[in-house]
Amino acid sequence: MKFSNINLLDELARPELAPLLSAFHERRYARQAIIFAPQYDDDLAEQESDKKQKGNFVFIVKSGLVRIYLSYGDREFTIAFLKPGDLYVSHSNAFVQVLEDAVLLLLDTPTFNRCMMTIPEFTVPIVRVLGGMLKSCFSIIDGLALRDVTVRLARMLIDLAHENEGNAQKGLIRLPLSGEMLAQTLGTSRQTISTLLTDFTRLGILQKEQRGLYRILDEDRLRELLH
Repeated sequence: MKFSNINLLDELARPELAPLLSAFHERRYARQAIIFAPQYDDDLAEQESDKKQKGNFVFIVKSGLVRIYLSYGDREFTIAFLKPGDLYVSHSNAFVQVLEDAVLLLLDTPTFNRCMMTIPEFTVPIVRVLGGMLKSCFSIIDGLALRDVTVRLARMLIDLAHENEGNAQKGLIRLPLSGEMLAQTLGTSRQTISTLLTDFTRLGILQKEQRGLYRILDEDRLRELLH
C-alpha cells in the first residue's frame, strides 16, 4: 500500500538538486511515536505535545517505516505505509505514526514551495508522486467502501509481491505488520486475517515459509478474487 514507486531520495541525490536537499533538515523519531495529528484534535495535540513536530511540513522518509491513517472513534483506517524515498505532508488531517525507528527529512511548506518555483527539475517527479497519491487514495477508498476483506487482502498480497519484483526469491512476500496492525489496515479483525491466510494456504494459493513470510504459488487465483 504505497502512494508512489518514485524514490525521492534518488532524485535528491542528483547534483542539480543539491540546493533543495540542503534545505531539508533531518530529525529522528522513535517507533510508535505519533509525530503529526489532525489540527482539529486538541486533546491529542495536548497529549502528544512533546512528541509532535509543529507547523506545516513536507517530509521525505530517509529510513524506517511510517504509517498514515485516519481515526474515527475506536476505528482506524490505514491510508498508506511510507518507506525510504516516500513523501508526505503534515497538514493532511491524517495521523502520521512511526512504526519503526525513523529518520525524516523535513522542510517547511513555504520554503518547499519557493524551492519548487526556483528548481523546476524537481517539479516533474513531484507531479508524478502527487498523481500516484491521488490514484492510490481512490483505490484505498474503493477497497474499504466497496470490497470485502478477502478482496482487500488479495490486493495487498499482490501489491507486496510486485513491490519486491527485483528480489531473487520471486513471489516471496513478507507481511510488514503485526496481525493486529494488518487487521486495522484492512478494516477487519485479527482472527479474520488469520483465517483467510490459512484458507489461501490450504487452497494452494500461498505457501507459508515462516512467521510473516509467504510465497505466492498461484497469483492468477489471487487476481480472480479481485473481480
